[in-house]
Amino acid sequence: MPGPVVNTLEPVDGKDLITISGTETYEAEGQLDMLTVAVAGGPGNTVYASEALRSVIKGTDTVVPNETYYPLTTTREDVTGQNTAQMASSQDTATAAALGELGIDYSSVTTVAEVVANSPADGQVQPGDEITSIDGTGLGGDPDAATAVAAAVTESEGSVQLGLKRGDNELSVELEPKPVHGKKMIGISMQQRFDFPFEVTYNVKDIGGPSAGMIFALTIIDELTPGNLTGGTPIAGTGAIDPAGTVSPIGGARQKVSAASDAGAEYFLSPAKNCPEVVDAAASTDLNVVRIDTLSDAHAAVEDIAAGNTDSLPQCDAQQGAR
Repeated sequence: MPGPVVNTLEPVDGKDLITISGTETYEAEGQLDMLTVAVAGGPGNTVYASEALRSVIKGTDTVVPNETYYPLTTTREDVTGQNTAQMASSQDTATAAALGELGIDYSSVTTVAEVVANSPADGQVQPGDEITSIDGTGLGGDPDAATAVAAAVTESEGSVQLGLKRGDNELSVELEPKPVHGKKMIGISMQQRFDFPFEVTYNVKDIGGPSAGMIFALTIIDELTPGNLTGGTPIAGTGAIDPAGTVSPIGGARQKVSAASDAGAEYFLSPAKNCPEVVDAAASTDLNVVRIDTLSDAHAAVEDIAAGNTDSLPQCDAQQGAR
């Protein structure tokens, strides 16, 4: 996993990486760096022994067997499609999390993203269907609707009743879950579709995955609030985010620490569960590592850094704790 890269949220090809229209915005003058890593090898790409040896010697790279990340049947197209979908999803969830942090209302529904061939849902459920209820319990715009559906399927003793909206039609389908690798499934994947009160446009190229979500959300908060959120202090960070603002761990943390240090960042916002790896990687740098569990944590930390109130910042330790 070579090639740590830092991407400052500055204009690319003359366009800001994040543009907000349809509401009042403020000039964001600080520096928030999102961090990416490049992956050599994987499906469809060959890494030679000499390249692997150079990566081991370099120290900032991580060399692992392909099978650690990719099942043997995975294709290059599968990887590209998944990374692209994760990036698109992370942009929507980052917007939702930022608006939630600022108390700005938006609406959402849970929809069917994919239907597995020859599954219980095949022929009865279609991609794009809105999921309105499970076993008679209405879901509405509940951000945890996908979790509720999965739990109902897992706990079912027989069939489950799925309420759907397809276009203008209300439907109810009965599905008999089937065990797949010891877990009951009906054969659908779900995603949230959001309706925001204004438009947030991302100008992100050639980057996949969900790990920029927290930094995206902080950047939106910066643009929607007056003043300089960072106070001019260079801050880097990483972490996937959900609409409720929970920050989740990511891959390539060691490489991202290296990129942040090389870019001159003074603070590194780390998902809590990445703390042990990040603390170890940052030991040879001047980075101050801040433990982050939620977007509210990150928002408060950046404001404290800007104000110079850094003594009480939640710090990572090697045992994944805060002190």
